Amino acid sequence: MKKVLSLVLAVMLLCAAMPFAMAEEEVTLNVWSFTNEFQGMIEKYFAPSHPNIKFNFTLYPTDGGEYTSHVDTLLAADATAEDAPDIFTLEAAFVKKYVNSDWTADLKDLGFTDDDFATCIPAMLQIGQNPEGVQKGLAWQSTPGALMYRADLAEKYLGVTTPEEFQEKVADWDAFLETAEELKEASDGACKMFCATGDIWNAYQYNRSQGWVVDGKLVIDDVLYDFLDLVKTAEEEDLYAKGMAWQEAWYAGMNGTNEIMCYLLPTWGLHYVLKPNCVPGADGSMSDEELQKLSDENGGTFGLWRMVAGPVGYSWGGTWVGANAAKVAAADDAKKAAIKEVIRFFTLDPDFLYTYAKDSGDFVSNNAVVDKIIEEGGTPNPFLGGQDHYSIFAQAANLANASTMTDYDEAMNKLWDDNVTQPYIKGEVDLDTAIANFKAAVSAQFEGIEVE
Repeated sequence: MKKVLSLVLAVMLLCAAMPFAMAEEEVTLNVWSFTNEFQGMIEKYFAPSHPNIKFNFTLYPTDGGEYTSHVDTLLAADATAEDAPDIFTLEAAFVKKYVNSDWTADLKDLGFTDDDFATCIPAMLQIGQNPEGVQKGLAWQSTPGALMYRADLAEKYLGVTTPEEFQEKVADWDAFLETAEELKEASDGACKMFCATGDIWNAYQYNRSQGWVVDGKLVIDDVLYDFLDLVKTAEEEDLYAKGMAWQEAWYAGMNGTNEIMCYLLPTWGLHYVLKPNCVPGADGSMSDEELQKLSDENGGTFGLWRMVAGPVGYSWGGTWVGANAAKVAAADDAKKAAIKEVIRFFTLDPDFLYTYAKDSGDFVSNNAVVDKIIEEGGTPNPFLGGQDHYSIFAQAANLANASTMTDYDEAMNKLWDDNVTQPYIKGEVDLDTAIANFKAAVSAQFEGIEVE
């Protein structure tokens, strides 16, 4: 009996020690991404505490579809190839394509449970699911959108001195348009409410009740007609700058060269677009103190911006982490544990997410961590005149509904802009013709979609 008991205890001790032994076994993972952001995060936050996990990084830009082309080619040829990714990152433009495919692993195959996802921000969780609700990707950041406005211009032309007052001016789209008209009159047309139609597109399209394709049929949600009404009015009444996102005129409103009242941007738009472009000659590596000094010396806009929730809650962008289903199926226990640990650490570990948020100011995808940061006083931001951007983004984060996202979004959005928005608001075609042209373009590009 003693021998049997000793054997049982030995087996129990061996089983208990296995995770630690596996943790000490060296594992090499292939990580593919479209920027060096994830690599930098691994090297800074993960590698020092996980010396047993080594990485081969492969980077391809998204320009011209290069990243997805390489991923598709390799996974289609041999998803278990030695150089195929074990883990790969997915951005909003194409995340649905992959989580809706067999190429991405069900995260439960790695040992995750629904309880692990309990504090994740719902919209980011939704985006990482396939139509059956299987979780196949997780995000470390959440990308809720808000409205950033020039406090100095709001006071000069509208007599508005607080974010609360400005929020009333943009509480819904009717109020937004009325404020644009008021601004035009008060500034004699010198100051525009926004720069480009794309600035408000994401906020509108994110609030559709249905996505582009439902049960194999093309759907044009009523919200999109509301969007057309607003931008058509803005075009005809000269209420916006008639620029294009990511072009010179767009940035000119950020640095004060042109007077643009507001931009609708997500979390990354604040940190990596608006702020680094607040003064000519700035770059993203500058500290707040350096940016402030350069702005003061060159008539920039550092410290002049404020944030409000704006007309609607929405999201824009994001990065999800998924695993190659074929590599997971073929992996031994040590490799599976390593893949799981990378995904868990970056998307679910509250200590990492808290540290990363405090280091970067980025808005993370975990409600418990967000609540903790806000309870501690948030993240007073000198760029926003000391305003806490975290509490405002938190309002939008849980309002955003990601259920309308589809595999087709990137292509459909472009077809809509090319065939409907731009030609219609410029008076080149009437609305019926624009819609007909759009439907024809959809039929030509997507044979499997039913178009009525």
